[in-house]
Amino acid sequence: MSLFRRLCLRTPSATRPMVVRRHLLGVEGLEHVPSRGPFVLISNHTSFADHFFFDALLFAARGDQGVFLTKAESFRGAKNTWFEAMGAVPVDRDAPARELLAVADRILSAGKVLVVYPEGTRNRTPSALMPFKDGGFRFAERAGVPVVPAALWGVQDILPIGAKVPRGGVAKVVFGPPLHADPALPRAARIRQLAELGEQAVAGLLTRARTGDPATTRDAARRTAELADAVLELSVSGTDTVDPVTRYRQADLLLAAARRMDRDCLAAEAAAARLAGLRAMAGGRLMRIPRVLSVRAKARRVLRRDPDHLMAHYLMGRWHLQAPALLGGRTARAVAHFAIAERLGGTDSRYAMGHAEALQAAGRSEEALAALARVIAAPAPDPRTRHRSERARALRDGLLGCPAPARPAEEAVS
Repeated sequence: MSLFRRLCLRTPSATRPMVVRRHLLGVEGLEHVPSRGPFVLISNHTSFADHFFFDALLFAARGDQGVFLTKAESFRGAKNTWFEAMGAVPVDRDAPARELLAVADRILSAGKVLVVYPEGTRNRTPSALMPFKDGGFRFAERAGVPVVPAALWGVQDILPIGAKVPRGGVAKVVFGPPLHADPALPRAARIRQLAELGEQAVAGLLTRARTGDPATTRDAARRTAELADAVLELSVSGTDTVDPVTRYRQADLLLAAARRMDRDCLAAEAAAARLAGLRAMAGGRLMRIPRVLSVRAKARRVLRRDPDHLMAHYLMGRWHLQAPALLGGRTARAVAHFAIAERLGGTDSRYAMGHAEALQAAGRSEEALAALARVIAAPAPDPRTRHRSERARALRDGLLGCPAPARPAEEAVS
């Protein structure tokens, strides 16, 4: 692969952070974006930069890339690789409708997001929508997937029609709940209903994107940070099919978006501490010490603001349990933090497990056995919790001096 092609294919990794950190004023409704599975995203269209905003936000929400139908004549020479990197698929605007439907079918059957601008072209009057075309709604109805509406405001000033170079400026993006047509209607009526619902939804979202109030913005920041935490939870679930590095990049973008809306967002600060902890465990030795120190600093800041923050106590417990004494790690503090985390965490066995490990490290075997019994008795509905229960049994048997039972190779848990 040539150097030029490699650089082109890396374009999104550079444009996504730039879009979010420099040009995103706010984002609302990301929780409406399905985290997996295909759908058709519809939006108003005022600038070529719309693509970059949706590319960044869809990656942040899902960990994959949206697909944009692009006129075939744009794919010329060196642009070909660049458009490919941005998720564009060439289409012949003069091709028969059935060929365009076949392209959409391939995209949606692959589980992708198909981004469609129903206005058909960039709107030179951004405050008012042009009449919607029904192509995107036909794609959705044919594939049996939802339509997710969205609207952007401000992108028209970042890259106006006719401009070649982006300007300074910020934009807001709002997503709405997925739309579905009444399945009892005939096909033609379902498409009309979807188109009407879509146009009404985008018009309402456009109004929200143009306006807003501080309370709504703070709430959007909190919900966006909670999405970042959910992404991190998925990364350690033991059932995730996406690599952790991708999940960490998603969380980075979501936390950057949350902080753009509210610099004092507590949920973002807590999720950032958790992200730092995961990266510290996954990183090489050279970066481990500064990352470990960063985890402690971030978790401490959260606890100063909320002394009963569950994840912050858990992170501090892990930090004191794993950090060497030279850096300030103290087993007694690990026990204290884990005790609070277990009290706050209800039936989630990860907190009792941490408490048990800290008690064992502190030489408090009887209390460690009681904590391990709570882990073993806790619900274990997924591979991660079942593996934790097995570890608890092994630790209990070790404390009791019992030999570990032989297990068939096919039952081993990595």
